[in-house]
Amino acid sequence: MQKRTKKILYIFLILLVLEGIISIGLNHELRIGFNEKGKFIIQNVKAEKSIQEQIREEFQSDKIVKIAGKFPINWNVTKMIFIVDLILILLAFLVKKSLRLIPSKIQIISEMLYSFFRDLVTETVGKDRAYFTPYIFTIFFFIFTCNIVGLIPIPGNMEPTRNLNVPLGMGFMAIIIVHFTSIKAKGIKVYLKDYAEPLFFMAPLNVVGELAKGISISFRLFGNILGGAIIILVISNLTKFILVPIGLNLFFGLFIGTVQAFVFTMLVLSYTAVAIK
Repeated sequence: MQKRTKKILYIFLILLVLEGIISIGLNHELRIGFNEKGKFIIQNVKAEKSIQEQIREEFQSDKIVKIAGKFPINWNVTKMIFIVDLILILLAFLVKKSLRLIPSKIQIISEMLYSFFRDLVTETVGKDRAYFTPYIFTIFFFIFTCNIVGLIPIPGNMEPTRNLNVPLGMGFMAIIIVHFTSIKAKGIKVYLKDYAEPLFFMAPLNVVGELAKGISISFRLFGNILGGAIIILVISNLTKFILVPIGLNLFFGLFIGTVQAFVFTMLVLSYTAVAIK
């Protein structure tokens, strides 16, 4: 018990140190390149920006890069999603490598998490549709990783879900899968007939309502993550970046990030259950 307590304390201290680095980075800029004398430099200099300018950067944090002068991409978001994908692939590789008849710690934790989501799926959509578990499990861990990856102390680092394109893409992907599953379960005739309930002239409103589901869950995720980033920025400036940003980063990164990932996942699962039943 004492060993576990010490491990938890060590992890907490590491997080505090990392968050301290992040809080310093919030008020500094990393400059890499050549100075006026032609010398290559790597410097971490204090940023001279107002709160308004910093908040504007939080809203417009994307760096647009054109490939071959034609294809524009959001470089910051693309970079962070690539990092998230690498983290998930690495975790999957480590879990697969650690599979044993006598389970290791990482295998036990993985099986517990998977069993938790499998129980949620079977209770919501039925035991005969337990095959939804990998899909729901993946949605949660992708959004969760996107929400907490902003804790990595790298200058210019950001959560991919802070950009509206990522939540909207996830939301519309989920809604498309919901309706595809509904057509597969009910048949095209019953599926189209549901839009005419309770009266046939209600069909346009029902269509709008279905589109609104994808938009609402996307903006809920986007608003909470971006709002948390702006709160951290404002309070950090008011407290001169002393200690408070560490607690705020942990709160919004770990706690709120986990809650929002779970809420998004459960809404997708509930929409699926309503559509196929």
